This record gives sequence, C-alpha cells and structure tokens, in this order.
Amino acid sequence: MGKKAEKILFVTSFLPVAAFKIIARIGEATWGQAKLAVVIGFILAVVQYVSARKILKYNTYLEKAFLGFLFIGTLWVYAWPSDLAHVFVDHSVALLYFTLFLMTLLPQLLGYDPFTYAVAKQWYPESVWGTPDFRLLNFRITYVWSLVFFAAFLSSHLGHGKPLYAIVIPFALCIGIGVVFSKKYPDFYLQRKYRVSPEAAAAVPNSAAKLIEGMPNAFDPAAAGDLQAGIQFAVSGEGGGKWVISIARGRCEVRPGEVAAPDLTIETPDEVWVKIAKGEIDRPRALIEGLYKVKGDMKLLARMPQLFGARRGAREIQERKMS
Repeated sequence: MGKKAEKILFVTSFLPVAAFKIIARIGEATWGQAKLAVVIGFILAVVQYVSARKILKYNTYLEKAFLGFLFIGTLWVYAWPSDLAHVFVDHSVALLYFTLFLMTLLPQLLGYDPFTYAVAKQWYPESVWGTPDFRLLNFRITYVWSLVFFAAFLSSHLGHGKPLYAIVIPFALCIGIGVVFSKKYPDFYLQRKYRVSPEAAAAVPNSAAKLIEGMPNAFDPAAAGDLQAGIQFAVSGEGGGKWVISIARGRCEVRPGEVAAPDLTIETPDEVWVKIAKGEIDRPRALIEGLYKVKGDMKLLARMPQLFGARRGAREIQERKMS
C-alpha cells in the first residue's frame, strides 16, 4: 500500500497546477474566471499537502512548490490592483517554471536533500539510500533538472507564453534532457567508476570463499589509514560460509566464523560476489537490484574498492592463482 500510495500521490501532486491552468484559460478566459481558478488550485494544493502528510507522513518538494506557487498567486490576484494582478495569470507558466527552478536549486545549496530523493526512494531499496553514490547521483541529476527548468522559464518568458515556447519546448527539454539524463546517467556513472580491467578480472578466483580469503593480499594500508572495522560475510550457495574481515592498525586479517557486532554485514550468493569482483555486474547496481544485501555502515561499503584495490604485479597475481 505504501509504494502504491506514493505513486498515486506523486501523480495527483500535479493536479492543483493543472486545474488552475485549465480553469484560467478555458473558454473566453475572463478575469473572474482567472480569480476562481487560482483559488480552486490553491484549495486542491492544500488537500494534496494534507493528504500526503497524513498518508505518507511527509511532503515532497513538488507539493511544497505548487502550494507556495498557488498561495502567492492567490494573494497576488486578490490583493494587488487588477493591472498588476493580471501579470500573474498572463505569465503564470513562466513563473511556475521559475518556481520549479528554485525548488531544484535552493534546498541542496542550503544543505537539504535534493528534490529527486523523494522519487528515487520510490524505486530503490532503503539499503542504498545512505550510500555516497546514491547521494552524489541525486545531486547531479537535480542540478541538471535545475538547468532544464531555468531553460523552460527563459523559453516561456522570452516567447511571451506562446504554446510553442511555453509548452512544446519545455516539454521537449524535460523529456529529452531531464528524463533521459535521470535514466541513463546512473548506469553510465556506476559502470565507469566500478569497471574492472580484463587483467584484474582474469585474476579473480571462481569462488567467493577464495576471493574473501584472499582479500588481505589486496588490502591497501594507505587507503585504510587509522580505520578500525569488522566486516561480516555470509555467503550462500555452493562453497558458502561465514567469514570475518578485521581491519585495525593498518593490517587486515580474515578468519572463518562470525563476530558479535560487525560494522558491516554483507549477505551474498557465491556467484554474485564473484561476478561483482570480475566486473560482470557493478556492485551498486547489484545492491539496488537486491542481488545481495548489506547492513551497517554504508560508508564502509563504499570504501571497499579503495581498501581492497591495491595494485599487484603480474607475477604476484599469478602466484596467488597457483597457490
């Protein structure tokens, strides 16, 4: 019910602004009609805001932006002289895009979560929300949306609200740049960051047990610094088992078994962890898709490529494969 309600309320969050535009512009578009439209839009925005707060216990930036836009519009239309009040209705599309531009830009500049978090959290498991990659991707996607909405504002404003400039071009920008970038960039970023060279992939053992037992050989003390941590592996499938990786004082040790309170727990099928090490699937994507599970310090998980990425010579790699 939770995910379904989130999707329904995300769609209905656009209704207040849509209702305002339709009522304000339908038929002969009289001034009384415009005043009625902004009030109805504001009431719908309040209903949307309260419903989301009651059902989901939170409100998205879109709901807040639309509520603020229509609240200011209501005051503008009713409190100002008619010649100035017309400015809001006549330029409402451009003002809306500028409101969306501020919505995507200001929160993260002030240290708050980017607006894409609310949408991203609907599609990705909670286990990845705290990862640095998840946050970085959302920040970059949000900045792209800021540019898209600012370009839409300029198009609508400079085009004097004509449909081509206020509707067609902004829609093309949102779909052709905003949506495409949001869908394509995460895969591009993750594949580039976590790619494994053919030489390194060839040296990876064919079982998670050997891979985990060999992790101290790839440990980089310089990357660890003064880190002290315990990582619990729980591997299922053929050759599965439990191992503990202990990091302290620039040293790394591995032993079979369990630890009472690990900083990070990784639960994975044998073949998944081997594919990750070989670069056949990138680790964040595998986590997002639920191919393996983690609990604990997500920042430690993000550091693992650096902690266990020490470069070795070809002879040493070959010796490890033969041992």
